[in-house]
Amino acid sequence: MDNVVSFSKDIRPLFTEVDIAHMRRLNVYLDDYEYMSDRDHSAAVERQLSSKRMPPSTRGGAGPWPDEHIALFRAWIDGDYQP
Repeated sequence: MDNVVSFSKDIRPLFTEVDIAHMRRLNVYLDDYEYMSDRDHSAAVERQLSSKRMPPSTRGGAGPWPDEHIALFRAWIDGDYQP
C-alpha cells in the first residue's frame, strides 16, 4: 500500500479557493508546490494550521482544519515534500 503523501493528491485539495485567494493577498501561496515545499514557508503554514488561525473563518463555514488534516500536512512535511 502506498502511504506517500503528495502535495498534488493530498495537500493541495485541502485548501479551498477562498483559502488560496485570502492567503495570496498576504504573499502566501498555498497552491504553489515550490512555495509550500520551502521549509520556512511550510513551517509557518503548519504553525497557523495548528493554532487554528488558518484557514480563515470565511471558508464557507467549514472553519479550521480538523486534526486529521493537520496530521496529513505534517506527514507530507515529514515525507520530504513529495510533489
